[in-house]
Amino acid sequence: MPRGTHKNSLQNLTHEGRPLEYGEPKTGHRVTVTKTGWHNAKTLIASMGMSVSEFLEELGRGRVTVLPTQNLEAVQDAIDSALLRQAIAQANNEFVSPDEILLEQGITRAELDG
Repeated sequence: MPRGTHKNSLQNLTHEGRPLEYGEPKTGHRVTVTKTGWHNAKTLIASMGMSVSEFLEELGRGRVTVLPTQNLEAVQDAIDSALLRQAIAQANNEFVSPDEILLEQGITRAELDG
């Protein structure tokens, strides 16, 4: 067995008797990143309850979205603004639906639902 290859990882590549999760067999691939990049990626992905392999599969199939860090500020501003709007409405004993708040932010429910 090559160094750094765990026997269970190899077993996951063969599906003797098991149905193929995605309708096709998995194959091994190699990525090259710094130690810091690998460690931080594994930590982040693990916090999502996924393995690196599972994350890459889901990313490649469009089931996971990656948002560039520079876009986070705009998203956070929209969330903060929506929460403030909701708090003001509650303080004034008004009801504002989530869809109204989204609309005020220039976002539609369809855009959120993807």
